[in-house]
Amino acid sequence: MRKYLIYFALLLVGCGSNGDDEFAVPGSQPVQVRHVPEITDLVLLPDTADHMAGAGNISVTAEVLFTDIGLDIQTLWIQMPDGTSISFAETQATESGTYTEVFVMSTEEIGAFGVEFWLVDKAGAASVHHTAEFTVTADVQGSDWTNRMSGLPHALSDVIWDGDAFIAVGDSGTVLTSADGVAWLAIESGTGADLNDVAFYGSDIYAVGDEIILHSTDHGTSWTVKDRPTEAAFEGVAVNASQVVIGGQHMQWNTAIVLISEDRGDTWRAVDSWPREGLHMNDLVYQDGLFVAPTPYFGEAWVTVSSDGKVWNEAAVSDERNWTSDTIIHDGSQFILAGTDGTVFTSFDGFNWTRLQTPVRGVSYTSAAWSGSKLVIAGAYMSWCGWIWPCDEPFDVPAGISSTDGGMTWELFDIDENYESSGLAWGNGRFVSVGQKPQFEGEGAIYTAD
Repeated sequence: MRKYLIYFALLLVGCGSNGDDEFAVPGSQPVQVRHVPEITDLVLLPDTADHMAGAGNISVTAEVLFTDIGLDIQTLWIQMPDGTSISFAETQATESGTYTEVFVMSTEEIGAFGVEFWLVDKAGAASVHHTAEFTVTADVQGSDWTNRMSGLPHALSDVIWDGDAFIAVGDSGTVLTSADGVAWLAIESGTGADLNDVAFYGSDIYAVGDEIILHSTDHGTSWTVKDRPTEAAFEGVAVNASQVVIGGQHMQWNTAIVLISEDRGDTWRAVDSWPREGLHMNDLVYQDGLFVAPTPYFGEAWVTVSSDGKVWNEAAVSDERNWTSDTIIHDGSQFILAGTDGTVFTSFDGFNWTRLQTPVRGVSYTSAAWSGSKLVIAGAYMSWCGWIWPCDEPFDVPAGISSTDGGMTWELFDIDENYESSGLAWGNGRFVSVGQKPQFEGEGAIYTAD
């Protein structure tokens, strides 16, 4: 045992230091021990900017405090929010200090963005990655929206203007009608099922939901049950002069269900040419001879298109993943598709889509309307704060955007705090939004803006 202790002592005496420790073993090459650099603190100056400050880009100074006893730091890496990386060559004279570098941040989108930093030494050893948060905020003016009804017992999901009246539908068979969007009347629908979508053509109005298809011919004043398809949850309905098309999914098996009627809803048959079972309608619109449905597929952005409601073809909207499309409208010249993470796409033919530059991330757009000159898109800022775990939001995110130039530029607005807009319509000189407030609690609410 003693000879091993003496041998270990000799090894210690042979230790050298020149940035890296070397253990000299007789008859072998020295073994180097790497000293990994460490970031001890990280500060961005500024760490907050107004939307479109610096005409869309501002310079940010990063102060990176570090330690490294190896004295061989070589590169500071910064990964930007869009996934691109930039690097700065660094030198080191002391075991600790501060690197100060300037880089450019975009202010074109509102939100909190993580900027990732790490150090790499000459031996290729990298520090633990550290993230600093850069926030772009919006100075949203006072809301132009007026609360018309709130505290309703059930959330509202959609609203239309049929030329004479607004018709809103929602959970538990809720139907409300209004001639002006200001005064509303509750209507007996004849069902307690959740109603998810409503559409019209001429005097025919159809509302669909969970195991229910309703029909009205008197501006929503009275309703007839057309069918009660078992285990079917319908999310979209569209109507033209000769057809009614509805779509959704099977409640148990998660398979797509699409039905078509050519006798105003008296009889229905299942569409047998659906491209893929995993494509479920989130919404549906008919315009310019086309039925177009947002049908996200396992986090991928797709739409499904038909010219006759019988034969359908899928089309990719984007190669981005983890994005879903929730609402679609037509503004008289193009289809407009909106969804999660503040995304908006447009298409003239339903098959080829272009993403618009929008100013907000983190918002799920679930409603849209077109006035003839103004596009309005709204939803809610989707955060888990206060729902799954307690936390404080770092900024107020406007949940609505509007444009009068086809989405080239946007104005920001909020309808109300903690309100989620699920349906939008334009009629009688005003926009009407229906939804729920507060989020996740299912209390229906209605707002208008002139």
